[in-house]
Amino acid sequence: MTRKKVSVELIGEILPDQIYRTTLSPAIFGYGKQRTDDLVRTGELPTPFPLSPSSRFKAWTGEQIIAHRARMREIAAAQLKAERPPQPQPLALQPKIKKLKLRPPTAKAEA
Repeated sequence: MTRKKVSVELIGEILPDQIYRTTLSPAIFGYGKQRTDDLVRTGELPTPFPLSPSSRFKAWTGEQIIAHRARMREIAAAQLKAERPPQPQPLALQPKIKKLKLRPPTAKAEA
């Protein structure tokens, strides 16, 4: 049996002083639960904090999310500015040479 697709509702503007639970990660970062956990473990996403000492739920502050998005924008701008050497045009897109159909030589009338 396959799992039902979960629809993600947009949460709007991120406020710096608000708390966002990790269950909102599909709306915030665009990743599912397992991918979010993996990215937090590798350090690519900010580390969430527990809501209370005995809580099993974790959350991010709006400041953490905004800082992460700003860092991603800087990385995107740096990648955009990176110079890339020009690539040669693929053979399939090069101009085609028109082929001439060869005809047998015409017989000249001998007189």
